[in-house]
Amino acid sequence: MTAVFVACFVLGLLLAVYVMLHGVERPAPPATRAPHEVGGGHDPRTEPSPLLNRQNVAAFVTTFGVGGYLLERFTTLGTPATVGLALLMGAAGAGLSLVLLAAWAIPSVRRDVVDERYLMQGHPARVTRDIAVDGEGEIAYEADGRTWTVGARSWDGAAIAAGTEVAIERVEGGVAYVEQWAEVEARL
Repeated sequence: MTAVFVACFVLGLLLAVYVMLHGVERPAPPATRAPHEVGGGHDPRTEPSPLLNRQNVAAFVTTFGVGGYLLERFTTLGTPATVGLALLMGAAGAGLSLVLLAAWAIPSVRRDVVDERYLMQGHPARVTRDIAVDGEGEIAYEADGRTWTVGARSWDGAAIAAGTEVAIERVEGGVAYVEQWAEVEARL
């Protein structure tokens, strides 16, 4: 049983790291909409369940593994008692995770105000239709394995030729304001 408990502990830690990197309170935007069209505000329809989510699974598996290993190593309890107590410890860990998620993480996202104009800031793109002086052209960028196009203007009003690499500064009113990548790179 020691190997099972250690494996659960390691698996739980790996899942916890995944959850930390990808977040549990902010689900990924739907892939059917272009990233420049996705809003950054709170959407109750996409709010994750505080009960059934990866964070609680990670908490359960990790505390089950740790608790089971410690009980097996430092007590003389039999296997059924060790597994039973480890399951209770796992449930307690998942319960604590649920309380933290329901009382802190999800409510903080509800209060969060995101300026949607800057969600794409810094994203690389390529001009596909010339941007005239104080005029509008078009850019293409890749996100989620797909190529998206959007109308674009130069952030400083300068002309930018088709084929030029640019960085998105902001998206406002369905128009991306961009800066030539060479200028961005010179500042780095």
